[in-house]
Amino acid sequence: MRTTDRLLAVALCLLLVGLPLAAAAPPQGGDDLVISDDEVWDEDAAMDGHVIVQSNASLTVNANISMAMGSSITVEEGGQLVVTNGALLSDDLNAGLMVNNPYASLSLNFGDLADSGVVQLKFDHVVAEGAKMEVTLGDQTVNASGVDIVQFDAPLDGTNLTLTFDSYYFTPTYVLWAKAIYGGGNTETAYAQTIEATNAPLYWFQSGFSIHAHGDFTATSSNILGADIHCKSLCRIDASELTGSAPIDAATTASVVVLDSILSGSRTDEDIVLHDEASIVYTNNQGTGGSTDAWIRLLSQRTLSTNLPRGSVDVYDMGWGAADWNDLTDDNGDLVLVDAGPTTEHKRIVEWMDGEGVVHQENAQITVSITSSWGVYSKTIDAPGTTAATVNVDLPYVDVTAVSPETSQADVNRSVSGMVTVTNTGSAAADAVSIWCYQGGDVADTTNLAVSLQPGETKDVPFTWYGYTAGAESLTCSPLLPAALNDIADQVVNADGSTSGAVEWTYAEEVEEAPIIIYVVVVVGFVGLAFFVASQARKQQKDYDLHDDPTEAAPVEVEDDPEQSATAVDGDDGSDESEGEASASIYDLNEADI
Repeated sequence: MRTTDRLLAVALCLLLVGLPLAAAAPPQGGDDLVISDDEVWDEDAAMDGHVIVQSNASLTVNANISMAMGSSITVEEGGQLVVTNGALLSDDLNAGLMVNNPYASLSLNFGDLADSGVVQLKFDHVVAEGAKMEVTLGDQTVNASGVDIVQFDAPLDGTNLTLTFDSYYFTPTYVLWAKAIYGGGNTETAYAQTIEATNAPLYWFQSGFSIHAHGDFTATSSNILGADIHCKSLCRIDASELTGSAPIDAATTASVVVLDSILSGSRTDEDIVLHDEASIVYTNNQGTGGSTDAWIRLLSQRTLSTNLPRGSVDVYDMGWGAADWNDLTDDNGDLVLVDAGPTTEHKRIVEWMDGEGVVHQENAQITVSITSSWGVYSKTIDAPGTTAATVNVDLPYVDVTAVSPETSQADVNRSVSGMVTVTNTGSAAADAVSIWCYQGGDVADTTNLAVSLQPGETKDVPFTWYGYTAGAESLTCSPLLPAALNDIADQVVNADGSTSGAVEWTYAEEVEEAPIIIYVVVVVGFVGLAFFVASQARKQQKDYDLHDDPTEAAPVEVEDDPEQSATAVDGDDGSDESEGEASASIYDLNEADI
């Protein structure tokens, strides 16, 4: 009984020990394999299926693994895929060399197959009729217009063959393979990825398998052929060669490190695409080159937030293509500058390393502005290399803080003077601000009020207020907001303004005393009238004296008094009366007396 128990225990132990050994190999037949512990593939094998490396587990590849089309390895967050001195190789790929670039050429050597034979080139499509796509081998030149295969007679005895291309054809054109035909039908094929090329970049038209690295992926001294690589954590390529495995797609959470490696045959115009905030260290590498960038930073979208609803937005030199345009913000002051999509990619590329290893950055600017009678308010910023940008334009904030009449008592139909205190607590100037005043909800009769204010400035503006009805009234004054600023009224003005204390308007009492000016006028009038009357009297007297003739005067009768006569003749009396009488009597003298 004990012997039987011992035998069962040994068998169980052997079974448990053998399970990891049996599982340490790639899946076959399209099966799924979940790796929950550390596992090593150290023997060359083929993989056809899907592997999931769970968190806290690892898969280490130290062998050459041939990957069937459509296979995949997924590394969950916290898991690891490590390829060291190994290879993950797609066994069915379709690549091409772009040959309608200037000075493109291909070098072929099929070895010593025969003295001579035929060499064919296969294009990825039929070249358009009438297009110029000339291929030259030695002294033979063939135009590929209207065909997808061209061929030449050529030596196949180990001679180096150089084919050159001269094209005026703008559709991307790729050579898929070159084939040597000899000895009555024998063939030898060189696929694009094995052909030595100059100025003819290698492109892969599809990947053979995929690596989805939510956790870490490291390739050291290894080869990765035909992989579609997606990184969300650390992706490190060190002293390795990636062929047809670009672009590496790095999410915003990814950290990409590429050292002393070769990346060739990208399926797009980039070897590495960094999304949004993904980081990269790229040192001493050889990329696909030519028109293919070593890496780019591609934003998922570009949005703008401002403090100006329906504000004007001008964009200059944005993205890889240095695009210019203008737009308006929405009712909330927001704007999607560039949305996600294949046609907007150039506007979303903010940083890149070209095929020559030179790093470039966009030199874009964004100007947000609004125009009003108070002034033009705008702000220009360098476009951030992030998905979202914020621009807050400096604005004034105008407030009437006090309305101060000089008196609290006033007569109806007369005026009251005072001061309106206006302040600008904003960060921008406000020019020619009109101040409107109201009395009981109606526009008050005041002098025109206008003021210009710098940021932080306060001014007192004099006013005159006219009242036409009796009673207690207050004056409310506030800035008149330009219509262009209606959407941001709460940001630029205190619309409530300020209200004065009450002024009691009363009718003036009637009194007999007239103003002194009336007395002055009356006195001047009387004086003037007196002078006029006196003047007229003198004038009349003068006219009378001028027109009174003494020869026609009535005779004066004198009494026959000898004594008086003697006195008159002798002139003894000397009085005025005697002289008068003597003068009057001279007309009474007889001729005999004269």
